[in-house]
Amino acid sequence: MNQARVVVGIDGSPLAEAAVVQAAHFASTRGMTLHVLHAFAPDLPMLGFGALADRSVVTDHGRRLLDVAVARAHAAHPDLTVTSALHDGYASTSLVASSQTAALVVVGVAGNGLLSRAGLGAVSMQVLTHARCPVLVVGHPTSTAPVPGGRVVVGFDGSEAACGALRTGVREAGVLGGTVDAVHAWQARGAGDPTLADASSWEDYVAGVEQMVERETEALRPEHPDAKVEVHVVRDEPVHALAASSEGASLVVVGARGRGGFEGLRVGSTAMRLVSRSECPVLVSR
Repeated sequence: MNQARVVVGIDGSPLAEAAVVQAAHFASTRGMTLHVLHAFAPDLPMLGFGALADRSVVTDHGRRLLDVAVARAHAAHPDLTVTSALHDGYASTSLVASSQTAALVVVGVAGNGLLSRAGLGAVSMQVLTHARCPVLVVGHPTSTAPVPGGRVVVGFDGSEAACGALRTGVREAGVLGGTVDAVHAWQARGAGDPTLADASSWEDYVAGVEQMVERETEALRPEHPDAKVEVHVVRDEPVHALAASSEGASLVVVGARGRGGFEGLRVGSTAMRLVSRSECPVLVSR
């Protein structure tokens, strides 16, 4: 995260309200500013406004939403610098454009749209796919800011993206004064999976994962000498394992994509599925 602001998208939904709380916490604890953004595409009358006969009605509604969100952020962090903007057009387009100059984009997993009851809304999916910075997805309207000493869960499969997620997780745990649980979930990928060979050893497999995590953690010691990282290797489906580990955690961090998928894939299925199943916010690192 090398930029100086956090961007949060709002639409007046309970998840957007929770996203503002999370975004304000991230910005405040890192000495950044917060930018609150609301966008409305005038060619989408089905979102609850009926026919767009009076544009000022929609504009005034958007401004009220922004005012409420800014007040919510200031209530949690009075000294935080907060800016806001009302955009014409699609929310996903505005958020992706804003991501080019942001350290983090924060969104609710779904909003007030037609698919608000879906696991992952269209806006969140597009932002996850195309954003140029990390994305924090808030999946529960009751989500509160992380508490000091909180636990950070990191999905680790040994890929370059997972190593980046581990670095991010260690940094976030340092901000919280908390610990990191590096979770590696193993699933056989077919009869030819080398870990199913007669000479394979589960203990050796676990030791290999632990060594990878330790090697990455040691490289972070100069900057994070007090980092506390525990490794958990489980026989489980990755999304299920990470969702289970998220219970009671402050944050889950995963890379945008892991070892699976195809060349050119921007966001893998694990990240896409996890954001709507996690018990705490999910930070998708890049």
